[in-house]
Amino acid sequence: MLVVAALSFACGIYFSALYSLPLKFTLPFLLALLLIIPLLINRKDRAASTLILACFVLAGMARLGIVTAWREPLALDKEKGIYEAVVTDASPATKILAITGPDALEGLKVIFRTPENLGISDRVRVFGEIREVIQTFKNPHIISWRWLKGLEGVSCEVKGTLLSASPGKHYVHTFRNMLKKKIDASGAKHPGTIKALTIGDTTGLDETTRSLFLRTGTSHILAVSGSNVGIITAFFFFILRWLVGRIYVFRLRGDDTRYAALLTIPFAIFFMLTAGSDPPVIRATIMVTLYMISLFFERSRHAINILALSGLILLLVYPHSLFTASFQLTFASVVFIVIFTEKFYPFITTRNRIARWLILSVSMTVAATLGTLPIVLYHFYGFNPFCVIHNLISVPLMCVLAMPLSLLGIVLPMGEYLLRLAGEILSLNITILNVLDMGYVYPTIRPNLFEMAFYFALVLSLVYTKKKLIPGLVVCVLLPATAVYGYISLERRFDNDLRVSFFDVGNGDAILVEAPKGARILIDGGGLHKGEYDIGKSILTPILLSKKIRTLDYVINTHPHGDHIGGLSYIVANFNVGCFAVSTYFVKEEKFADLMKLIRQKGIPARTLRTGDTLSLPDGFEILTLSPDADASSENLNNASLVLKATYRDIAFLFTGDIDSGIEEHLIMSNRNVQANVLKVPHHGSKYSSSLAFLRAVRPDVAVLSAGTGIKGIPSNEALERYRNLSIPVSRTDKNGFIEIMPEQDRIAVRCFRNNSASE
Repeated sequence: MLVVAALSFACGIYFSALYSLPLKFTLPFLLALLLIIPLLINRKDRAASTLILACFVLAGMARLGIVTAWREPLALDKEKGIYEAVVTDASPATKILAITGPDALEGLKVIFRTPENLGISDRVRVFGEIREVIQTFKNPHIISWRWLKGLEGVSCEVKGTLLSASPGKHYVHTFRNMLKKKIDASGAKHPGTIKALTIGDTTGLDETTRSLFLRTGTSHILAVSGSNVGIITAFFFFILRWLVGRIYVFRLRGDDTRYAALLTIPFAIFFMLTAGSDPPVIRATIMVTLYMISLFFERSRHAINILALSGLILLLVYPHSLFTASFQLTFASVVFIVIFTEKFYPFITTRNRIARWLILSVSMTVAATLGTLPIVLYHFYGFNPFCVIHNLISVPLMCVLAMPLSLLGIVLPMGEYLLRLAGEILSLNITILNVLDMGYVYPTIRPNLFEMAFYFALVLSLVYTKKKLIPGLVVCVLLPATAVYGYISLERRFDNDLRVSFFDVGNGDAILVEAPKGARILIDGGGLHKGEYDIGKSILTPILLSKKIRTLDYVINTHPHGDHIGGLSYIVANFNVGCFAVSTYFVKEEKFADLMKLIRQKGIPARTLRTGDTLSLPDGFEILTLSPDADASSENLNNASLVLKATYRDIAFLFTGDIDSGIEEHLIMSNRNVQANVLKVPHHGSKYSSSLAFLRAVRPDVAVLSAGTGIKGIPSNEALERYRNLSIPVSRTDKNGFIEIMPEQDRIAVRCFRNNSASE
């Protein structure tokens, strides 16, 4: 019952996030059920049990509603000033600050983007401006980072300059800083990895190390979470059990295990504080603490109930954790390890300790891999089938040897020798991983919630195949449903429907054309003029993989401005691309030159398109190039944009890049057929484009404007007024988010993501 209750509570949180139900609806229903249930107990037990589970669902919905209801809008002035704050969380590029001055903003948590090496509890002074975090990108299949941060109580960011930083005075963080200095002064190899393993500080990890552990499926070791807390707790538990066992009375009564478990809890809590008290560490500590309490009360056999209780407690405190990869991976891996251990442990008959340890290690790693596979694919888009081998090497070396040695080294006098030894072990592990670095599959298609449920149902059915109802369930329900779903998915992938999607990438263009018979074309890839945020990695990739797209027949770049070409490098590097097309070779543009170098390295055919050139695709789908002409100048990059007309049967789309009214007039005067049902608004709605003559020539039923914030005058009121005067409806990515257009019989269907709260 406890397991079902925890799942019901989690479902309530999910439904509340999906449909944003306010408290005024959920709380009255919850209170009504709480009044009805006592009347049904001992009379109608089944009805009472059903209503109790409904209460947990409503409680989950109310819990998330309480978080959002308590967020009051702040009246922020836009004047720059000096702010004093304390660092509460730190990553290599982003810090979370708690404002301590001025008094009017005391306690406000804000984001501060800086590469400075700041530690938790450091006191900082920042000159800048506090503003709300703006939701720039609204796309399906991507959890809103702004929404998650808002649930954590962080809804603003400070943009400015770091004036000063000084170490904090909190005793825990002072102790952490002392440990960091000792690691740095020890001369040990891989100090950044040692800090990650012992005190949860990942800011010192270089990108090469991160990438290596990610590709080999061992990145979970670098994040202080369940495995780290479990190993440290087990280390102290076995020591304490040995010490308590020296007391004759406890050993005689068999209480050495019980009291050792109770005495171990403070060590787990101390390690949590030392490791930074991040949600994953707190989650692991709660799970370990509950397990130790169950050992004390001799209830350790009920591992699944203990896990459910810890999950329920965590979701009560941190309801947003349900949507994080770390929470999902932790519970999925532990559940599968417990299930597989209970099922297969009795079959291990060998008495050889080494053989038993090896068999258990392999089986637990396989269980964790099977349990987390769809979650890994959903969040990270790749996996390594050899990760079992990598973990069998890395877990003993890093967790069993290097981590305890590091912990002893940072707390004992003259511990630098132990730290150096730990560094040598880490160096050996990294060397082995570099040798075995193979088999990483990336990118992979991304499962949706329905497919993940199918996977778990099928795997668990195979585990519990001896249950009476399971074979019938598999044969009569799961296998037929899988076959039907597979057929429908395949049919949809290669159907004759035309679908054009406009990604929300801010002030840029990224357009996906899903043509009949499975042909896929990506026109531009978005991008930012400043910063390191990769549109291709963070926006295009998850959406493409959610649509089960790993191959693009054509990648087309209309022109090489950063907001059109920025995300294409990542796509070209990681996806199968049939052909790359552009209007001309912009040899003077650095981003374009880098992209062409990558295209040559991967052996992708490249093609220049000029007026009259045609791309012919299956079932009569055709893309005709209307501009630029062969003798056109490429000095003005916007006017060198490709203008493409995609035609399928009696439906036409006009993609205009960033041309201005001069090219629009040239197209009309050249008597080119620009009439189209759907128009991509030229140059993001600039006042120098979308002339009245051009709009009258195109006569679109629908126009789509790809725009964002931050550039004054784009989109312009003058251009938008011209569309209104001609009664042309305009859908905007800055207002409506991701826009999908599908011809349906005698009309053009426009679906906007912002009007739909569901992302899957």
